[in-house]
Amino acid sequence: MQHSQQQHPFTHIFVGRRTFYLFSITDIVRLRATARWLTDFFRALQLRQRLAHSLRTQAGLRRAANRQPPMQLLAVDDQEMNLPDLLVAVCIVEEGSWKEMGEVFDLAGLCGNCQLPVRLTVADLHRFVSRRAYVSGPRVLAQLKMVGHHIHFGDGETFQVFQHGNTVRAIKDDNGFEVTVDPDLPAGHLCLQHRRQHDPPVSSRIGYSTLGWRLVYPAATHSSVSSFIKSTILEHFQSTHANDKLLRSIDRRADSDRLRTLITQSPHTPLEGCTTTTTWQCYGLEFPAFPARHRYLVLTGASDPFVAWIHMWEWGTYGWANYAVRVEVFTTEKPLSGVGAAFKDRFPETTRLARVVLWPGFAALVFDRP
Repeated sequence: MQHSQQQHPFTHIFVGRRTFYLFSITDIVRLRATARWLTDFFRALQLRQRLAHSLRTQAGLRRAANRQPPMQLLAVDDQEMNLPDLLVAVCIVEEGSWKEMGEVFDLAGLCGNCQLPVRLTVADLHRFVSRRAYVSGPRVLAQLKMVGHHIHFGDGETFQVFQHGNTVRAIKDDNGFEVTVDPDLPAGHLCLQHRRQHDPPVSSRIGYSTLGWRLVYPAATHSSVSSFIKSTILEHFQSTHANDKLLRSIDRRADSDRLRTLITQSPHTPLEGCTTTTTWQCYGLEFPAFPARHRYLVLTGASDPFVAWIHMWEWGTYGWANYAVRVEVFTTEKPLSGVGAAFKDRFPETTRLARVVLWPGFAALVFDRP
């Protein structure tokens, strides 16, 4: 409809926050191009308001903090952005959920690898030449390419992604640091069972030890891009920070197969008591013919005063390993008792958090036996 008078009767629906719900960013771009009389309703001020609204309300980008206002995990440095940049920023935020990357930011903040909120800059927006380039691959990988350099490991190293044609490398632009997205997996593979189109499995040889970045053989297959990021952050943290741990080997059939269920269930299923989880599978040195299934269960988040997680893994059917699950509980909680005291007495808060995840039967096997 042509705009033939000072105020078109249709304009009242564009006023205020109602437009946040009425139109997608694609609608706005099309309206700006085809209905020029509506341009005034989609200027920089309105786009900044919409951007702030989307960041506040999108699931996964705010984390509840104990006795504090919710913590924002992603922000946009929009003051230096012009109108086209703001349109891109709104598109990036609203194109798809940032829930998986929100969990990555929360974990990276907890481990000291980034300042929260992570701030999306003009330079970040221009890492992709167009919207088509941004949406051409898995969403979580595209988000990592855009903001991975905000996750720091020290000595100038970040979670930067390097693209060379169809080859993707992470952290270092060196041979061996390739990441294979959506690798060929045998039917029935754990990671294939829970595959997501927007966050597919990845295979990588990237590892970290006290000697620095290293290549592991054979490669580990992670259940998703986000799982790979989180596992790498935890492995780096474990090797660079002092921590205490408790290790147990437990019959996986105990307590109605609770631990085996935790290892084999979908990593995308929210788990009570965890801020996030990761899952991967690899072939170890002890039983090279059989894959070891691993899972991290992270117990704390960026608003907590210490880092704690559970690492559990099992082997395939090989002798006694058919019945064993190993459980390690890591923590940086300040101990309350002396070195000789039981783990549950030295680290009561970590123990309390872990009991919620493990359930009473298995928690007793981990914490209450000598």
